[in-house]
Amino acid sequence: MCYAIPAKLMAINHNTGILDYFGEQRRVLLDAADNYHIGDYVYAQGGIVVSKVSAQEVHAILATWKDMFFALKARDQVAVENIDLQALPANALAILQKANHGHRLTKDEALALMQLHTAEELAVLYEVANAVRHQVHGNASCVHGIIEFSNYCKNSCHYCGIRSERKLPRYRMTPEEIIAIAADAVKKYGFKALVLQSGEDDWYNDTKLDEIVRTIKKMGVLVFLSIGLRDAATYQKLYHAGARAALLRFETANAARFAYLRPHTTLAARLDLLRQLKAMGYIIATGFILGFPEEAAQDVLDNILLTRSLQPEMYSFGPLIPTRGTPLAGSVKKTRDEILRVIAITRLLDRDANILVTTALETLDAEAKRAALLAGANSMMINLTPPAYREQYAIYDNRACKLSAADAIFEVRQLLFSLGRAPTDLSSAL
Repeated sequence: MCYAIPAKLMAINHNTGILDYFGEQRRVLLDAADNYHIGDYVYAQGGIVVSKVSAQEVHAILATWKDMFFALKARDQVAVENIDLQALPANALAILQKANHGHRLTKDEALALMQLHTAEELAVLYEVANAVRHQVHGNASCVHGIIEFSNYCKNSCHYCGIRSERKLPRYRMTPEEIIAIAADAVKKYGFKALVLQSGEDDWYNDTKLDEIVRTIKKMGVLVFLSIGLRDAATYQKLYHAGARAALLRFETANAARFAYLRPHTTLAARLDLLRQLKAMGYIIATGFILGFPEEAAQDVLDNILLTRSLQPEMYSFGPLIPTRGTPLAGSVKKTRDEILRVIAITRLLDRDANILVTTALETLDAEAKRAALLAGANSMMINLTPPAYREQYAIYDNRACKLSAADAIFEVRQLLFSLGRAPTDLSSAL
């Protein structure tokens, strides 16, 4: 299965284009490094065109998708109709009606939604967030593959299971291994976006990273970097090599809490790098961890608002999973509804955002993937790390994603289709 649908390029205006999906038109960015023409059939990921589709391939692929495309849209539409707002207190009812009609919420209104807690109240909150997701994104849900290529890390973050001070088996994939896994993901499984993730491991210098990125970019995919705090010059080199997206979470908007949780680093430096990446042209994914000790509702809202201020294309946040061998091993876990509530409120505060269902949320609750997609989330990742390494990438205990790549793809496909979602992964319809 291809995790994207080919589209026809209908118009070009400098570095933007208009794509047609069975009569629906979407705006995308065109990579200046590539040569596209009106009439080309292309794949897009993250709102960027990543490759052309040959004439021999496109008609068979579109014939397969055409009927399914409209059937999925109809199924998704049914899921967002007939919302019953009467189960809410009057103040929350007014706030959700405002959000549902596209008006921007204030901080106080968002804090009021943080107080919703009964099953009936939360059910309505999730339904409204799902309706807003549908209004903005239709039934598009992006699906990326992730390759965790090293569990070495020079940092000692208090929440992380691969912190440098923890004793565990360590591994590094060679550049050749990483490239081979990526090639398999593209040729065998049809992925169009790959996340390359590791601890902060300086063994992978600019030369190694340049080789990896440049080679994978030639496969016709969106190359997504998740390699932590590096010099801006390194990220600039990797952008020139073909990387177009970066996942870099700031974890908490509280500078003092950040300094405690991430010794020898600062929140200011993290945010400065994120802003530089944005200026370079990277698609940005960022966000935070929920559930740090002494965290209040205002802290959570500050996290959401800081993420929004960075203008990311994707929000990535999930619960703290207390992990052996870390200073926060004794922390109390968040509940599934506490995380889903934040997903829903984030959707109402930033209607255009892509919101990722993180592995941490799946680890917290096996049924959370479906629930999150029905509470405003619209993005997923499938772990493509080989089994020999996957258990050692122990960023937290009892991590989800135990399935093989093939089985995980089948599971995700069944889930998306049951919800009426399609992997178009594009910005809002025109």
